[in-house]
This record gives sequence, structure tokens and C-alpha cells, in this order.
Amino acid sequence: MDVPQARSSVAGLARALLSGICKDATNLATPELKDALVGLLEQEWDWIVIDHANSAGLLQAVESNRKSASICYVAHNAEGKARPEIAMKIGNFFRRSIMRLDAENYRRLELRVVDAADVVLCIADTDASYFSQYHRNVHVIPPVYLGTTTAARDISEDCPRAVLLVGSFDWVAKQENLESIVRVIVPILARSGITLNVVGSVPDSVRQRLATDRPNLKFHGLVSDIAEALAGSRGGLVAEDLGGGFKLKVLDYAFNRVPIFGLNRAMGGTTAEERRAMILADDMESLGTAIVQNIDNLPKLNQSQNRLFDLVSDRFGMKSGIGRLEAVFPKQRKAESGAGALV
Repeated sequence: MDVPQARSSVAGLARALLSGICKDATNLATPELKDALVGLLEQEWDWIVIDHANSAGLLQAVESNRKSASICYVAHNAEGKARPEIAMKIGNFFRRSIMRLDAENYRRLELRVVDAADVVLCIADTDASYFSQYHRNVHVIPPVYLGTTTAARDISEDCPRAVLLVGSFDWVAKQENLESIVRVIVPILARSGITLNVVGSVPDSVRQRLATDRPNLKFHGLVSDIAEALAGSRGGLVAEDLGGGFKLKVLDYAFNRVPIFGLNRAMGGTTAEERRAMILADDMESLGTAIVQNIDNLPKLNQSQNRLFDLVSDRFGMKSGIGRLEAVFPKQRKAESGAGALV
């Protein structure tokens, strides 16, 4: 990045922090989007859906032009709770200070959305407990999985002794998670000849620094189809300390019959029965040891992936999801006149 670009980036961040709206929402609330939104709001709608707090940068326009439409807030996480906690754990003082300011803006914006909403949907019971402090109409709607599914799989000796980590690591909190995994788990795996494959976006500077002198750590970047990576792994890793909330990558692993190695505290949003079908530990060092102890226990790995697949197929399938939504949103008579939902 050249100097003018860097100054522009810093200036943009400063404007976002001082605006009272979090950086993500500021970046998404473009003039073009506002014009399109105002045009759409000239129509009659039953519901307006605000998907995540980062989509609420134009909340004032929605409130001013909603007419008789109800508002549904879909919370991917309890941002007002999670982001301040994440910010406090960041080691670098400058980063921590910036993230604390942005987290406060996130918290305030999210509460504004919750206050404006007629119904709040979240994906985990812990998030529902948080939002229930501020709203009376809160419902837990677990995600509906629409991705690829592996009908059958048998993990055999031919499968590489490798564990897969899927994610996007552009956010500083995700980078902190990745660095912790590399610092603690990767050396334990290396001593037993086990590879950690990382699939997803990782900044070049982070990738180059972490990959140095770690031959069992492989970065594959963004891929158009993760099927090959999933099939070539004996387990999927869910070891996030920072971020909170239900990890959607659990569904990618489970529906593709990849056994899950994870931290207990990273499993918010899963049931006790689902967790019993995983191989979990309380800290990263113990998790690394659990991977080493179980990576060659093929009967256990296959039993784990089969049991977890059955459980998630029932709870996160389309039929279950539609049933939950119908309980929250009774069929609208307005639908007969052509009205619908604006997302």
C-alpha cells in the first residue's frame, strides 16, 4: 500500500470510529446502497429483514420509510457482548484500543436495531439470553445448512494423516486465533507427523510469517470447492478462543462426514449429544494431544463422523428450519396481494 492509500485507509477508519457506527456498517452503507434501498422502500412490504448488525448502517432510512412493515433482526452473534470481550484480549495496545472503540460502536448500533425490531432471531441459546435483556420477542433459529453433503464416507488408512482448518482470517481476532493454534497445536502435531491444512483467506504477511520453518503447516488460500480438502482430512479443527458464538464451519465438517476436533468453549450453539459425537478438549495443548491420540483410531473417527452426520441432518436440515420459521412467522395475508420481505 502506498502512502496516499494508507492515509486514506486511516482516515476512513477514523471517520467510522467517530461516526458512532461500527466500521463494517460504515463501509457497507454506501450511497449507491442507500439510493437502492430508498427506492425499494417505496413499495409495500410485510417484513424488512436486517441481516447482522453490519447491515444496519442505513437503519435510519429503514425506520423513516418502513410504512406498515415489521422489522426482523437476524443476529449471527451477540456482537454487543462478544466484540468488547474480543477487544480486551488483543495483545497489541494500538489494535486493542481501536477494537474497543469499534466494539462500543457495534454494541450501540446493535441495540438500536434490537430496539427497532419487532422480532429478533439468533442461532444459539446463549445469544438469546443476551438479547432477551433488551427485547421480549426473541427466538432461536439454528442455521439451515444448504451446502454440499457427503452421503457416505469411510476414513481409511489411505486418508492422509491431516487435520483441516477452514475459515477466513482477515479479521485481527481471527488472526489471533490462528496464531494461537500455530503456536500451540502445530508443534504437537509435527512431532507425530500430522499436517494441518488451512483453507481460506489469510493475509500474505501473516501466512509468510507463520509458515516459516513449519513444514507440517500448509496454507491453501481460497479454493472454489473445498470437497477435496474435506475428503483428504481425518478431522476438522474448531479451536477458536476469540469470536464466540456458534461456528458455522462445524456444519461444513459434519455434513461432509469429517470428524471434529475442538475446544469445548468453541462449541456454543451445539447440543450435549452433538458434542459427545466430537473429540473435544478444554485447552489447546490438550486438544493437540487428543488429535495425536485419535488420528489413527479409524473406527472411532468413522463412528464419530457417522453419529454427528445423523444428528446435524435432523437439526439443521431444511424441513426443521422451515418448521421453526413457520412457528415465528405465521402465513401473512398480505402475501396474497404480492407483498413480501425485503432483506
